[in-house]
Amino acid sequence: MKKADQWSGLFLFLLSALIFWGSLDLPYGTIRDPGPGFLPRWLGVILGGMSLALILKSTLQREKARMIRDLVTAKLRWKRIFLALSILFLFALLLDTLGFPLMVLLFLAGLFRFIDPQPWKTVIGWALAGTVGFYLVFEYWLSLRLPKGPWGF
Repeated sequence: MKKADQWSGLFLFLLSALIFWGSLDLPYGTIRDPGPGFLPRWLGVILGGMSLALILKSTLQREKARMIRDLVTAKLRWKRIFLALSILFLFALLLDTLGFPLMVLLFLAGLFRFIDPQPWKTVIGWALAGTVGFYLVFEYWLSLRLPKGPWGF
């Protein structure tokens, strides 16, 4: 598993370098008026940093402890993956009907409660904070038209 993580980290780093290099031909813009090169450039930087972290972590991590943990949690992973995909599918299916704010709240609550089980107090707090944050970013900062749902908010 250690070698697989190192190789995948290297592949992702090369992909991030390719994304970053490709975005250099596009106008960057400013933070208030981003150009077409803004998003791919930052995605390349973030992906590159995360892939370097994966390479470093997999290089420094002990192999035996990781193999034991993988054997113990192998059954849980498929269940969580299927559950996360189901939540994402329901989000996409009901987004226009129920509206963006409610669906983001339910989506985040579902992820926090069922994928990585947290106490209800934590789930509600972070789901509300995430919903407000996403709403402010997409509705006000980026001025995107979001599905309002039957409640009109």
